Amino acid sequence: MRIARQSIEELRETADIVEVASEFTALRRQGTRFVGLCPYPDHQEKTPSFSVSPEKGFYYCFGCSRGGDAIKLVEDLKSLPFAEAVAHLAERYNIELRFEGGAPPEKTSRRREIHKALAAAAVYYHRVLMRSKSQEAERARRYLLGRGLNVSTIGEFRVGLAPSGGGFVGTAARLGFGRGVLEAAGLLSRGGRERFSGRITFPISDRRGRIAGFGARVLGEGGPKYLNSPETEVFDKRNLLYGFPQVMEAMRRERVALVVEGYTDVLMLYQSGVRNAVATLGTSITASHLRLLSGYADEIYILFDPDAAGEKAVERAAAAAAELKLGLKVLRLPEDPADWLRGHTGEEFLELLPGAESALSYVLRRKAERVRLADTAERARALEEVRALLQKIEDPVFRHDAQRLASEALGVAPHVLVPDRGRGEERRRSVSTAELRDPHEEAGRDVLALMLVRQDLVSDFLREGFPVAGLDAPLRFDAEDFATARQARLFELLQHRVGIAVDHLLSDEELRPFADLLAALVETGERLRPSTTAAREICLRLAILSRQRRKRQTTDISRKEALQSEIRLLREAQRTLASREA
Repeated sequence: MRIARQSIEELRETADIVEVASEFTALRRQGTRFVGLCPYPDHQEKTPSFSVSPEKGFYYCFGCSRGGDAIKLVEDLKSLPFAEAVAHLAERYNIELRFEGGAPPEKTSRRREIHKALAAAAVYYHRVLMRSKSQEAERARRYLLGRGLNVSTIGEFRVGLAPSGGGFVGTAARLGFGRGVLEAAGLLSRGGRERFSGRITFPISDRRGRIAGFGARVLGEGGPKYLNSPETEVFDKRNLLYGFPQVMEAMRRERVALVVEGYTDVLMLYQSGVRNAVATLGTSITASHLRLLSGYADEIYILFDPDAAGEKAVERAAAAAAELKLGLKVLRLPEDPADWLRGHTGEEFLELLPGAESALSYVLRRKAERVRLADTAERARALEEVRALLQKIEDPVFRHDAQRLASEALGVAPHVLVPDRGRGEERRRSVSTAELRDPHEEAGRDVLALMLVRQDLVSDFLREGFPVAGLDAPLRFDAEDFATARQARLFELLQHRVGIAVDHLLSDEELRPFADLLAALVETGERLRPSTTAAREICLRLAILSRQRRKRQTTDISRKEALQSEIRLLREAQRTLASREA
């Protein structure tokens, strides 16, 4: 079931766009608006071009052309799906969401129960660790203190102990959680035994701070050293990072993120004053992780062990970062950060960051080192791996730099690494992405802007058209009059929503994918501020340009002549309007 539109509208009316945007960038008042530096991580600027309108509940960046409402901003900068962004803001502003059909869907209710059960487990395990007088609890406390952790850090991250003999099932029953919920939460194994028995537990939270699962370290011998929660409705290790809710604000302030392998690495860094480190749940950093972190940090550092698994993880991360056009760096320590910090301070750790190497450079250098004395077959395999990595890099500048690094590292000519086909594609891409001004597209933009901001000037025209001397029927638009498919689709949606206020349009599910364009059009419409005559002139300009395009595209001579005749009549109407305005 979907979130009811009424709830989305209520949230948009309640959520303070200035307050939400201020989480991501510093704003200052400028007339009726607020302005600041663009918070989008891939748009670095020194002069503020990010504008927020509290009156309309919209933001728009004149530099990167992104815009929308508070929900869209949270979606983009917290890397949340639409429904989660709505839920995040609803929780913040204490709004009870309603769903189509009345009640929350069964899946949502079940997830809520799962999160409650996991939270109860975290409280139970932490209490056992800190208060139990059993030998097992004493041993767990000695282990954690022996690793250098202090009691306040253990408490802040709610580290716990699942006792060997179990015990949570009984506590859960008294709290109203049945076995079905515990199984769905991953707290029980297939045999019904408490999954984390005999292990130190590390609660793992999602981006909203809700506990989604656990990582657990064995206290004695036997079994895997570390055990994570299984995949559940709320636990997906490809999208979760240990410690993220606790350090996200520090990341945003410092614009730096550290990614480590171990839970205790995160805790020791945090305890040492380095409060922007997270850990992967295993040795794999995914594209989802990088997208999430890039919303908070401009620089991302990886600190993985230089073993085979760690090296492979760095290589995958470098490839993912290249595809996402993100800068990624690798920092090497002689031992785990947690152990290294036993003899060093957090300040000493931070002094090492300038010496980090770009992940791409690191991967290429390591490959070169491995094949320097290898046979021909091994060198050929390495070349293919590097070619594959380079082909994933779409940005021409980034690819050229990577190609240079690979050429130097492997001692081969650049053309060996990137075939002519790849360079041709690169040239075509640079031409195709050049910033070109298209009068037809601009005319369509102005008409759509009028439909949004000056509906009083175009509503009659949209319903009935207006007469042009010589034309058989009143002039009206259809989707084919617009230069791009995106403009055409937006026109189709807007012509059936004439009269709806702009600040309500983004509550419409069909229009949400057009948030950036809608925000840009609002800005365009406010700058136009035309009269009725000027609005008609804008409509005539689009009509002329659309017919000129059709004339170029058709091979039918009769059709070309008919279109040319229409263009002549439309230009005469344009001149007549201009003379009246004068």
